[in-house]
Amino acid sequence: MKLTHKVRKLADPATIVSARRAFGRAIRPLPISRFMAHIDQAKLKQLQQTHGVPGTTQWPKYVEAERFLKMNIRRAQDIGLDRMPPQRILDLGSGAGYFLFVNRVLGHSGLGLDVDNVPLFREMFELFGLQRVIHRIDKFKPLPETGAPFDWVTAFSISFDSPAKSGPWGIEEWDYFLKDARRHLRPGGRIYLDLNPRNDGSFYSKELREFFLNQGAVIDRRSKLLFPPKL
Repeated sequence: MKLTHKVRKLADPATIVSARRAFGRAIRPLPISRFMAHIDQAKLKQLQQTHGVPGTTQWPKYVEAERFLKMNIRRAQDIGLDRMPPQRILDLGSGAGYFLFVNRVLGHSGLGLDVDNVPLFREMFELFGLQRVIHRIDKFKPLPETGAPFDWVTAFSISFDSPAKSGPWGIEEWDYFLKDARRHLRPGGRIYLDLNPRNDGSFYSKELREFFLNQGAVIDRRSKLLFPPKL
């Protein structure tokens, strides 16, 4: 049984995708120093002194630049942005802006979308020289109009479908969201979502998984969903 399970796992498209991503990161390393060189170190140090002490601000960990650069370099590599021509990215729940900043250094452009309840995030966007639109994502509520279409709509550590916010999203909510997100994509554009686990450790119901697969999603490590261009 164990051998059969391993064989099935090796044949799983998601396993192949994950292996390819790991191989790509290994042969095309991106040193953090390349990205740190684009940050005003004096301003970063000032933010670290102001916001980096626990208890003095919300989420002080986000001033740990090297930690979050490393995380977001990996995210960019995982979806191939380190080897693509210039792309335009709409990043939902953009937080402190590390993902958009990494991609700006890689030659891409983008726009963040988030609520404005964490002063540190506002200041990090200013440090990185990035732009964002203030907007809260709710079920059955369209994304704001943002101008030119995008090559990517991304969202990491998603919380807008949280059970604490009027219950977890079901098929109808996700169907609305995906259709609306695709309105902001140029032909050939893709959607990449990295889900947070629910309270029980799961990421979605069996029904939602089937829905995502029917939408063409490639599911990697259960939480990561890549939706291909709309046919």
